[in-house]
Amino acid sequence: MTQEWTQQLVDRVGREVRRARTASSPPLSGQALSDRTAELGHPISRAVISDLETGRRRGLDVADLIVLAAALRISPVQLLFPELPRGSVDVLPGRPHESHDAVRWFAGETGLFASSGDWETGTGESAKVWTREELAPEIDRITVTRQWLRAIASMRGAQSQIKRALASEEPREQISTLEDLYDDARDRAEKLVRQMTELGMDVREGDPRV
Repeated sequence: MTQEWTQQLVDRVGREVRRARTASSPPLSGQALSDRTAELGHPISRAVISDLETGRRRGLDVADLIVLAAALRISPVQLLFPELPRGSVDVLPGRPHESHDAVRWFAGETGLFASSGDWETGTGESAKVWTREELAPEIDRITVTRQWLRAIASMRGAQSQIKRALASEEPREQISTLEDLYDDARDRAEKLVRQMTELGMDVREGDPRV
Protein backbone atom coordinates (compact mmCIF):
# COMPACT_ATOMS: atom_id res chain seq x y z
CA MET A 1 0.00 0.00 0.00
CA THR A 2 2.83 2.40 0.85
CA GLN A 3 4.43 2.13 -2.60
CA GLU A 4 1.06 2.64 -4.29
CA TRP A 5 0.31 5.67 -2.11
CA THR A 6 3.74 7.15 -2.83
CA GLN A 7 3.22 6.83 -6.57
CA GLN A 8 -0.25 8.33 -6.33
CA LEU A 9 1.30 11.36 -4.66
CA VAL A 10 3.93 11.74 -7.40
CA ASP A 11 1.34 11.30 -10.15
CA ARG A 12 -0.92 13.88 -8.50
CA VAL A 13 1.90 16.41 -8.47
CA GLY A 14 2.65 15.66 -12.11
CA ARG A 15 -0.94 16.22 -13.20
CA GLU A 16 -1.10 19.53 -11.37
CA VAL A 17 2.23 20.68 -12.82
CA ARG A 18 0.85 20.05 -16.30
CA ARG A 19 -2.49 21.71 -15.53
CA ALA A 20 -0.89 24.77 -13.96
CA ARG A 21 1.70 25.05 -16.74
CA THR A 22 -0.88 24.99 -19.52
CA ALA A 23 -3.34 27.20 -17.59
CA SER A 24 -0.74 29.92 -17.02
CA SER A 25 -1.17 33.18 -18.89
CA PRO A 26 0.45 32.85 -21.31
CA PRO A 27 0.78 29.04 -21.24
CA LEU A 28 4.24 27.72 -20.45
CA SER A 29 5.98 25.10 -22.53
CA GLY A 30 7.88 22.35 -20.78
CA GLN A 31 11.13 24.03 -21.81
CA ALA A 32 9.98 27.42 -20.52
CA LEU A 33 9.17 25.86 -17.16
CA SER A 34 12.55 24.16 -17.12
CA ASP A 35 14.21 27.50 -17.88
CA ARG A 36 12.42 29.08 -14.94
CA THR A 37 13.69 26.40 -12.57
CA ALA A 38 17.22 27.10 -13.79
CA GLU A 39 16.73 30.81 -13.10
CA LEU A 40 15.70 29.89 -9.55
CA GLY A 41 19.00 28.07 -9.03
CA HIS A 42 17.78 24.46 -9.16
CA PRO A 43 17.47 23.40 -12.82
CA ILE A 44 14.97 20.66 -13.61
CA SER A 45 15.28 19.34 -17.14
CA ARG A 46 12.47 19.32 -19.66
CA ALA A 47 12.75 15.51 -19.77
CA VAL A 48 12.22 15.23 -16.00
CA ILE A 49 9.20 17.54 -16.19
CA SER A 50 7.78 15.48 -19.04
CA ASP A 51 8.27 12.22 -17.14
CA LEU A 52 6.58 13.74 -14.10
CA GLU A 53 3.59 15.00 -16.10
CA THR A 54 3.07 11.72 -17.95
CA GLY A 55 3.34 9.47 -14.89
CA ARG A 56 6.69 7.93 -15.78
CA ARG A 57 8.45 9.51 -12.82
CA ARG A 58 8.87 7.09 -9.88
CA GLY A 59 9.79 9.62 -7.22
CA LEU A 60 10.00 13.33 -6.46
CA ASP A 61 12.52 15.26 -4.39
CA VAL A 62 11.29 17.89 -1.96
CA ALA A 63 13.66 20.36 -3.64
CA ASP A 64 12.04 19.68 -7.02
CA LEU A 65 8.57 20.15 -5.54
CA ILE A 66 9.48 23.53 -4.04
CA VAL A 67 11.23 24.85 -7.15
CA LEU A 68 8.48 23.68 -9.53
CA ALA A 69 5.90 25.47 -7.39
CA ALA A 70 8.00 28.64 -7.33
CA ALA A 71 8.50 28.44 -11.10
CA LEU A 72 4.74 28.09 -11.60
CA ARG A 73 4.13 30.88 -9.04
CA ILE A 74 1.88 28.78 -6.85
CA SER A 75 2.21 27.30 -3.38
CA PRO A 76 3.94 23.90 -3.08
CA VAL A 77 0.93 22.56 -1.18
CA GLN A 78 -1.24 23.13 -4.26
CA LEU A 79 0.91 20.63 -6.14
CA LEU A 80 0.40 18.07 -3.38
CA PHE A 81 -3.35 18.56 -2.88
CA PRO A 82 -4.74 20.20 -6.03
CA GLU A 83 -8.32 18.87 -5.98
CA LEU A 84 -9.59 21.80 -3.93
CA PRO A 85 -11.74 22.32 -2.11
CA ARG A 86 -13.47 18.99 -1.52
CA GLY A 87 -11.75 16.38 -3.67
CA SER A 88 -10.79 13.31 -1.64
CA VAL A 89 -7.11 12.58 -1.17
CA ASP A 90 -5.20 10.03 0.90
CA VAL A 91 -3.03 12.27 3.05
CA LEU A 92 -1.44 9.10 4.45
CA PRO A 93 -1.94 5.52 3.26
CA GLY A 94 -5.59 4.67 3.88
CA ARG A 95 -6.32 8.08 5.46
CA PRO A 96 -8.71 9.93 3.12
CA HIS A 97 -9.37 13.62 3.71
CA GLU A 98 -11.00 16.38 1.72
CA SER A 99 -8.30 18.39 0.00
CA HIS A 100 -9.00 21.60 1.92
CA ASP A 101 -8.46 19.68 5.16
CA ALA A 102 -5.20 18.25 3.81
CA VAL A 103 -4.01 21.78 2.97
CA ARG A 104 -4.91 23.05 6.45
CA TRP A 105 -2.95 20.20 8.06
CA PHE A 106 0.05 20.75 5.80
CA ALA A 107 0.01 24.45 6.68
CA GLY A 108 -0.08 23.66 10.40
CA GLU A 109 -3.59 24.98 10.97
CA THR A 110 -5.16 21.76 12.27
CA GLY A 111 -4.57 18.07 12.90
CA LEU A 112 -5.67 15.15 10.74
CA PHE A 113 -8.73 12.98 11.25
CA ALA A 114 -8.10 9.54 12.72
CA SER A 115 -10.36 6.60 13.44
CA SER A 116 -11.17 6.34 17.14
CA GLY A 117 -12.89 2.96 16.85
CA ASP A 118 -16.37 1.78 16.01
CA TRP A 119 -19.62 3.23 17.27
CA GLU A 120 -22.61 0.97 17.79
CA THR A 121 -25.73 2.33 16.13
CA GLY A 122 -29.24 1.81 17.41
CA THR A 123 -29.75 -0.95 14.84
CA GLY A 124 -26.85 -2.98 16.16
CA GLU A 125 -24.57 -2.04 13.28
CA SER A 126 -21.19 -0.41 13.81
CA ALA A 127 -19.85 2.72 12.15
CA LYS A 128 -16.41 4.25 12.13
CA VAL A 129 -15.95 7.28 14.33
CA TRP A 130 -13.43 9.85 13.12
CA THR A 131 -11.99 12.49 15.42
CA ARG A 132 -9.50 15.23 14.69
CA GLU A 133 -6.05 14.77 16.21
CA GLU A 134 -4.48 17.73 17.96
CA LEU A 135 -1.09 19.04 16.94
CA ALA A 136 1.50 18.31 19.63
CA PRO A 137 1.73 21.60 21.58
CA GLU A 138 5.20 20.90 22.98
CA ILE A 139 6.74 20.86 19.49
CA ASP A 140 4.21 22.80 17.38
CA ARG A 141 5.98 25.95 16.23
CA ILE A 142 3.48 26.85 13.52
CA THR A 143 0.49 27.62 15.75
CA VAL A 144 2.42 29.80 18.18
CA THR A 145 4.01 31.71 15.29
CA ARG A 146 0.60 32.33 13.72
CA GLN A 147 -0.78 33.57 17.06
CA TRP A 148 2.23 35.87 17.49
CA LEU A 149 1.77 37.37 14.03
CA ARG A 150 -1.91 38.00 14.80
CA ALA A 151 -0.95 39.77 18.02
CA ILE A 152 1.58 41.95 16.14
CA ALA A 153 -1.07 42.79 13.53
CA SER A 154 -3.53 43.73 16.31
CA MET A 155 -0.92 46.02 17.86
CA ARG A 156 -0.38 47.75 14.54
CA GLY A 157 -4.10 48.14 13.96
CA ALA A 158 -4.61 49.65 17.41
CA GLN A 159 -1.68 52.04 16.90
CA SER A 160 -3.15 53.29 13.62
CA GLN A 161 -6.57 53.79 15.19
CA ILE A 162 -5.05 55.70 18.13
CA LYS A 163 -3.20 58.03 15.75
CA ARG A 164 -6.39 58.70 13.77
CA ALA A 165 -8.39 59.23 16.96
CA LEU A 166 -5.82 61.73 18.31
CA ALA A 167 -5.66 63.56 14.98
CA SER A 168 -9.44 63.94 14.84
CA GLU A 169 -9.66 64.80 18.55
CA GLU A 170 -11.95 61.90 19.44
CA PRO A 171 -13.28 61.68 23.03
CA ARG A 172 -10.75 60.56 25.62
CA GLU A 173 -12.87 57.53 26.49
CA GLN A 174 -12.60 56.21 22.94
CA ILE A 175 -8.84 56.74 22.89
CA SER A 176 -8.51 54.92 26.22
CA THR A 177 -10.42 51.96 24.77
CA LEU A 178 -8.03 51.82 21.84
CA GLU A 179 -5.05 52.04 24.20
CA ASP A 180 -6.45 49.07 26.14
CA LEU A 181 -6.71 47.09 22.89
CA TYR A 182 -3.08 47.91 22.13
CA ASP A 183 -1.95 46.90 25.62
CA ASP A 184 -3.84 43.59 25.40
CA ALA A 185 -2.25 42.78 22.04
CA ARG A 186 1.20 43.73 23.33
CA ASP A 187 0.74 41.50 26.39
CA ARG A 188 -0.27 38.58 24.14
CA ALA A 189 2.74 39.14 21.92
CA GLU A 190 5.12 39.23 24.89
CA LYS A 191 3.62 36.07 26.36
CA LEU A 192 3.96 34.32 23.01
CA VAL A 193 7.57 35.44 22.67
CA ARG A 194 8.32 33.78 26.00
CA GLN A 195 6.59 30.61 24.81
CA MET A 196 8.51 30.69 21.53
CA THR A 197 11.78 31.12 23.40
CA GLU A 198 10.97 28.05 25.49
CA LEU A 199 10.43 26.13 22.24
CA GLY A 200 13.91 27.17 21.09
CA MET A 201 12.54 29.34 18.30
CA ASP A 202 14.32 32.20 16.54
CA VAL A 203 12.74 35.27 18.15
CA ARG A 204 14.96 38.17 17.24
CA GLU A 205 14.48 41.91 17.56
CA GLY A 206 12.77 43.75 14.75
CA ASP A 207 9.37 44.29 13.19
CA PRO A 208 8.07 41.19 11.33
CA ARG A 209 6.73 41.69 7.83
CA VAL A 210 3.12 40.62 8.18
